[in-house]
Amino acid sequence: MLKPIVTAAALIAVLAMPALAQTSSPSKAPSPQDFIASKDAGGWRGTKLIGSSIYGPDNTSVGEITDVLVGDDGKVRAVVVGVSGLLGVTDKDIAIPFAALDIKPGLAQGSIDKISVSYSKEQLKDAPRFAFEQLGSPQTTGAGNARH
Repeated sequence: MLKPIVTAAALIAVLAMPALAQTSSPSKAPSPQDFIASKDAGGWRGTKLIGSSIYGPDNTSVGEITDVLVGDDGKVRAVVVGVSGLLGVTDKDIAIPFAALDIKPGLAQGSIDKISVSYSKEQLKDAPRFAFEQLGSPQTTGAGNARH
């Protein structure tokens, strides 16, 4: 009877050790190496991407970047593009993988001269609409569900 209790206690102790090690370690104070002091050459600022026109293979504008999607891993996954319809009015938003963009740098460091994709305007119009996540949208209740 005592042997199963001792075995269970030993097993709990072994399983709890990693959790105890994580919670008992002191917090590391940030050092200057933990921060980024300037933008290195070769990267793009989000503010330079958002608002930029995207051009298709025939060199016509197919839309404008309206947002940048960052994954849980911290890498840019895609850009949201407002695909223009008649008279240049945005018809719908689509998400284009970031790797599909061909970004030509401008003369000034960090500036963008032109962003192109291999998709035609027709292909982008046929692409699925991107739906922004609707968090915390209010829900309505019918009159029969009202509380008095």
